[in-house]
Amino acid sequence: MMKRVILLCSLLIYLVFIWLQSSYFNPEIFYEYASYINMNVIIFLGVLLELAHLIEFGILYLILLHILLTYGGLTVKKEVAAAVFSIGYGLVDEIHQLYVPFRSFSLLDLLKNIVGVLVVMYIFKKYYNNRRLIKEKSKTNVKQST
Repeated sequence: MMKRVILLCSLLIYLVFIWLQSSYFNPEIFYEYASYINMNVIIFLGVLLELAHLIEFGILYLILLHILLTYGGLTVKKEVAAAVFSIGYGLVDEIHQLYVPFRSFSLLDLLKNIVGVLVVMYIFKKYYNNRRLIKEKSKTNVKQST
């Protein structure tokens, strides 16, 4: 029970973090400092900011899935629910950016959010299934040795 409360609180904190980050982060600030920074650093920062979408919403998916796994094993319904919520929140966040002065709605950003969720979904499923297979093999080996 306490684990679920902690996970729900971490989810709420993370959702607020995403919201605030998209509300107050002004990507145009890098242009002000462009003449003072090495071009390679600027390119690196740009790539990092673009990858942030993938990472940010992939983490959201993992938090949601972790919460859902406290209610039993991994199912397709749980995976889809976590993915739909994560992608939906990405859409809501992009719409929200329409009302932030220095931000804008971007289909490309939404696509990056979706790709981030799908990549993490794929990696998690592979990890989860491999872990389950290893446990099943070890149980079979223990039964065979007795």
